[in-house]
Amino acid sequence: MEKSWGQLDAEAETLFVHQMEEAQKRSQADRDFYGAALSAKRSSKSDDLHPVRDEFGEMKYTLRQGVKAACFAREDISATLQIQLPILKRLDQLRGLLWGCLFALAYIGYKVS
Repeated sequence: MEKSWGQLDAEAETLFVHQMEEAQKRSQADRDFYGAALSAKRSSKSDDLHPVRDEFGEMKYTLRQGVKAACFAREDISATLQIQLPILKRLDQLRGLLWGCLFALAYIGYKVS
C-alpha cells in the first residue's frame, strides 16, 4: 500500500527534527546553529507559511502565503540573531582568557629577566 502525501510529509518532518537534534550534540556552536534552524522552521510552520499540496501532489503556495512572504525574511533574521548572540558571548569569554594569558606571560617574562 502506498503512503499518502501527508504520511510522507510527516515522515520527512520527523526525519528533519531528528537530524537537527542529532547535529546539536556535536558542539556548543552546532547546538546554537541547528537549534536556530529548527526554531525558524517551527516558527514558519506555526505561522502557516509552508506550501500545501494540491490534488496532484505538487507543492503550492496559497495567495495568502504569497502576501505573507515577507515573513520569511523575519525568520531568517531571527535565526541569524539567535546564532550571533552566543557566538559574541563566547568571543567575550575568549577575550578575557586572552588578557589573563597576556598578564601571566608578562609576569613570567618579568620574573625570568
